[in-house]
Amino acid sequence: MNSRFFSDSKVNAGRQQELDLLKALCVVGMIFVHVLLDLGKKVMPGVVDDYLTEFFGGATFMISMGIGMCYMRRQTPSSYLIRGFGLLTIGQFLNILRNCLPNLIGYWVTGRQFFISNSLLILQADILTFAGLSFLLMALFKRLRLKNGAILLISVVMSLIALVMWRALPAPYSWFVKPTHDSYLVSQMLAFFVITNAESYFPLFCYFVFVAFGYFIGGYYPRIRDKDALANRIMAVCFPLAAIYYVCRFTMKMSVLPELGSDLQYSMKPTPDAIATCLFTLGFLALLYKFVKLIGGKLPGFVTHFSTNINSYYCLSYLFILPVQTVLIALTGQLFPGKIIPIVYSFFVVFACYALIELNERYWHIHFATLKGAKMIVFTVSVWIATVAIIVYAYPRITEFANIWNEYLLP
Repeated sequence: MNSRFFSDSKVNAGRQQELDLLKALCVVGMIFVHVLLDLGKKVMPGVVDDYLTEFFGGATFMISMGIGMCYMRRQTPSSYLIRGFGLLTIGQFLNILRNCLPNLIGYWVTGRQFFISNSLLILQADILTFAGLSFLLMALFKRLRLKNGAILLISVVMSLIALVMWRALPAPYSWFVKPTHDSYLVSQMLAFFVITNAESYFPLFCYFVFVAFGYFIGGYYPRIRDKDALANRIMAVCFPLAAIYYVCRFTMKMSVLPELGSDLQYSMKPTPDAIATCLFTLGFLALLYKFVKLIGGKLPGFVTHFSTNINSYYCLSYLFILPVQTVLIALTGQLFPGKIIPIVYSFFVVFACYALIELNERYWHIHFATLKGAKMIVFTVSVWIATVAIIVYAYPRITEFANIWNEYLLP
């Protein structure tokens, strides 16, 4: 270890403002992207949808989460296990509220197949589900007492396995091309781990490398002795390496990898892309540190608000997006027309989430983390019973399954 950069003890404790700023940028960007994609038809500029999300997408959230794991008060396998199962449950609860209930009501009112198909999105490899599985896997690694470097190496192997399965073993995927009732649930269960033709947005094997990378650098973060010098070194190394890779990726055809900017590439994040994304994010984090120092070392309060409440923004924002999508399709048969309305609505969602989170903090104090004992048991059991009941009801009624690969059957 270079003593110029790192200390043997923790000397860099407390909030890391560059990380707060990174998460804040991602939160606002996430809301705009979700509104423009889910409520507008071809509103998203191609350069943003195809390329900028390559650098500032779910991978950045997962790297941030991995760093945050190192700052958890309790570093025991049981604490990671509880956190993981809690995230899985909250993710299911969100799926019920944003996908299932609105679409079931739409189906009961209109009888349209679109709505019952989308109600089955209670099963999806979404980012909260992925985060929950990541904490469960980390609990296992904690139990095995694996070092951070070993966890990172395992995550790279997992990423390679996902890529090899897609490229070299097409047979297991051929029967997922048009999933039937004989295969779709199997396809969806596998989609939580690797790419299938079901709803596999953030498979564990594809995205865990970002959590592991964040966890790896998070292990060094509290011991940084000279942030200025380290930031300079990181930018000098990471940005050129990432730039060289992406120049090649943008200009050369790489048949072994999914097309850059495609849904498949975003969901798979094949190993070379994942490594380049990690390098870019680390360099960008160093750049943000330099920016924070340039403006006096203090960020506006709303930046910390975005960062601290990142999960709340994710959940609340979706409650302003997907139910509205369901209502629009039920009443008009289409999404928001033009570009102005979706953009204006994006600003509304950001401010509405901010206001609701503030009101909750001051007056309502509704937090899943505060549920204890019998209340937690009732909530958890209810969520999972509702999940099973919705699957049993919806699955036999579906003739075409909605997922990322058919754009959720959107008109």
